[in-house]
Amino acid sequence: IADLLLSTTVLPFSATLEVLGFWVFGRIFCNIWAAVDVLCCSASIMSLCIISVDRYIGVKYSLKYPTIMTERKAGVILVVVWLSSMVISIGPLLGWKEPPPPDESICSITEEPGYALFSSLFSFYLPLMVILVMYFRIYVVARRTTRSLEAGVKKERNKSMEVVLRIHCRSVLEEPLSSTRSKGHNFRSSLSVRLLKFSREKKAAKTLAIVVGVFILCWFPFFFVLPFGSFFPSLKPSEIVFKVIFWLGYFNSCVNPIIYPCSSKEFKRAFIRLLKCQCHRRRRPIWRVYDHHWRGASMNSSVQDSETD
Repeated sequence: IADLLLSTTVLPFSATLEVLGFWVFGRIFCNIWAAVDVLCCSASIMSLCIISVDRYIGVKYSLKYPTIMTERKAGVILVVVWLSSMVISIGPLLGWKEPPPPDESICSITEEPGYALFSSLFSFYLPLMVILVMYFRIYVVARRTTRSLEAGVKKERNKSMEVVLRIHCRSVLEEPLSSTRSKGHNFRSSLSVRLLKFSREKKAAKTLAIVVGVFILCWFPFFFVLPFGSFFPSLKPSEIVFKVIFWLGYFNSCVNPIIYPCSSKEFKRAFIRLLKCQCHRRRRPIWRVYDHHWRGASMNSSVQDSETD
């Protein structure tokens, strides 16, 4: 949403400023434009931060994820993200900025040192730290789980009894008792669902890792130059270089709606639902979503999916 808003409400005026070389919309709208710019950029970056936490929960607790991350919690988090972004962006509208130039044809972002440091810290560096920590933990969890699957051993605890399941592609354990066979089938079915779910969450995490990589490449130069140049004006890069860095951040918001759908079918379906204003449609129960997958899938295909990812 933040990237779409930035592309539709901010970029047209930014492009007009670059093409004409001066601002034609007046001082008041200049202040509003700058505030909306910071609002959308901050919301976009914070959304990546929240999504990284969400993916960690999905990989770490794949089967419990639907009960941990409910629609209500997601709604609350969404509100917090936008409120936090508003707090960051509203400063210049309340006077936290350098004195405006007398010429109203000049419009630029606020470079007041205190605000530049504040916005850079809370809009970029703190979310970036959370993102890096979360993806490191995702890597550790995914590597540990993948090794366990490759070894062919999964430990399950059911009714206070620890059972060791050995996964063999072309072997089936033969038990004389039907109850034992039934329990083994239930365990295999449960493990198959877990393997499919882990594979799905791992794919989503890989997709977002690409997004985060592009995000760092696009936004780090701007959030390094902005506070550094505010405190040390003599070391500020030339106007042309600063414009390139400035638009590099815009480029990130433009490519995100392309990377998400192209890298993941799930994100593509969610993006289409968003454009059709169907974001509040409830999902089917999790057991129905996976029931048709593991009933027709063998354990061999499940292990191959996980190893392929």
